[in-house]
Amino acid sequence: MRIMKNTLKRLLSFKSLRRSLSFVVLAFADGLSLVLGLSGAAWFLGGDRLDPVLDLAPLLLAAWISLFAAFRLYDRAPVRRNPGALIGAAFCWAGLAAVGAAVYPGTGLGLGEILPAAFLALSCAAAIRVLYEQIIGRIYRRGFGQSPVLVVGSERDRARVRRTMEDAPGAYALAGEVDLGDKDPDALLAALRRALDHTDARGVVLVGAERLPDDYLLELLRSVRLRGVPLRVVPGALALMRGRIILSEGLGLPLLEVGYPRLDNTQRALKRTLDMVVSVVGLVLLSVPFLAVAFAIRLDSPGPVFFRQKRVGADERIFVCLMFRSMQEEAERHLRELEALNEVEGPIFKMRNDPRVTRVGRFLRRWSIDELPQLVNVLKGEMSLVGPRPLPVRDFLRMEEAHKRRLGTIPGMTGYWQTSGRSDLSFEEMVRLDLYYMENWSLSFDVKIILRTLGAVLRREGAY
Repeated sequence: MRIMKNTLKRLLSFKSLRRSLSFVVLAFADGLSLVLGLSGAAWFLGGDRLDPVLDLAPLLLAAWISLFAAFRLYDRAPVRRNPGALIGAAFCWAGLAAVGAAVYPGTGLGLGEILPAAFLALSCAAAIRVLYEQIIGRIYRRGFGQSPVLVVGSERDRARVRRTMEDAPGAYALAGEVDLGDKDPDALLAALRRALDHTDARGVVLVGAERLPDDYLLELLRSVRLRGVPLRVVPGALALMRGRIILSEGLGLPLLEVGYPRLDNTQRALKRTLDMVVSVVGLVLLSVPFLAVAFAIRLDSPGPVFFRQKRVGADERIFVCLMFRSMQEEAERHLRELEALNEVEGPIFKMRNDPRVTRVGRFLRRWSIDELPQLVNVLKGEMSLVGPRPLPVRDFLRMEEAHKRRLGTIPGMTGYWQTSGRSDLSFEEMVRLDLYYMENWSLSFDVKIILRTLGAVLRREGAY
């Protein structure tokens, strides 16, 4: 029972799922209200008027639901709870139905049926919606459907948010806190990243943003955006008076929702769609070759088929990168013995004739087959098809702060540097090319890099 309860809580914590369910339930309730209104009006006027009304029911229902959607009655709670919008939608429907009846008198529908039906349907829809909102409130109070959020601010500000959440349970639940205090930007971002990594927070609520320097706030915004986590700001009095803002009342406080540039979001959505489609198709088509590779690895040397390594991705987030094992099982432990033989300047380690590489592994590396399991990382959203290559934690810890700018986007299976020399390039050149890619990114640029990568793989350029 507890497992089912926790699973249900987890599912309902996804905002897109909650909104879809809300739309389906409300649309069904509104449609039922109109059917009851039409049936009630026809019955009241006489049983012989029921047949023409029922014949037109699908068309009338489509107009009713469409008008409710146009009046945003399926939007977020603060918007859909507007009684004026509900009344306006019902009156518009009545007017539209009256015009249709006048233009097509053969329908047998007149004002005698339309007005009573609209009034009854409006009454039923209002009653059902009030009941629905009460049920939703009860569900939230029991902990279902709440989105866990991370509250960032000073102790005083965070205490105010905590009291509000306790007094009026809503759509948000407290997952953790980060003290704004007198921390410098680097310390705050580090604390925020740790909190996001160690909690299941699906949102960040920032209190006291107006007291932060612009650079400070922009860096925090960039960090949260890279993780795909929405940021909401509790505005001060001055911000509320400056003009029109987007408000969310789910927390019991007015929240300013920070929206990202529309072009940026659209491009990112297209990039993510491309990643998902290619990764799914790739994993399906390569499933049989993967079995052959796994069999060859097990025959060649003892150890697991896959090599799992912790790597640092966007915004310094650590994830487990999946690859076919191309080295001996104890390769990581022997790395220190080979440090002096490193052939690349900078924090990364590269050897053209690494003694740890197995016979099968050398073949896999030559054709870049060892990296294909990273399609799983792409499907999970930890990586993209194109982006700066994720580096092991060892390399990240040796990087200078200026080099960490390349972590400003999701890492990729291939990147601009791989089509410009791959392992033959120095670390500084790799960083420079990664930064160029980030500054000039576009979807067409990604497609171009993918095509150039295929050519580089076939020519086996810089692969060892």
